[in-house]
Amino acid sequence: MITTLKDGGEIHIYSFGDSPSQKLPTCVATLHLPSSHDDHLLLELTTTTGPFLARPPPDVPFASAHDARVHVFTLHHDLATHRGQWQPTCFVMHNQTLMQYVDAYRERKDAGAVDVPWEEWGPRGTRFFVLAMGFHWLRCVG
Repeated sequence: MITTLKDGGEIHIYSFGDSPSQKLPTCVATLHLPSSHDDHLLLELTTTTGPFLARPPPDVPFASAHDARVHVFTLHHDLATHRGQWQPTCFVMHNQTLMQYVDAYRERKDAGAVDVPWEEWGPRGTRFFVLAMGFHWLRCVG
């Protein structure tokens, strides 16, 4: 997954090694973010998630189930006049929201990437909120 500020914010979803001949990652979908107010610009888009382990070590007391993983996306908007009045917002989505596009791509057999507007994926696949105070996302690295 790659995030970009292009066109008000996009999430590009990639698939890796779907066939022995495929050496490079393949973009399978572009998810568009919601439009911001005309007087606001998206200046930053970041994502945070915990580590993904293919096979968690047997001696760990617990590990996240793959189907329970979530991604946190943080967006910073500023007025078009750049007054430094950033408005941080956040949305959370299940990993399955992203993986459904990889699965669909594999079923289509190289039909190309799909372009998905916010209205088709965001309202049902995310929870969006405004951050009223400072924050610092932490995560464990094993």
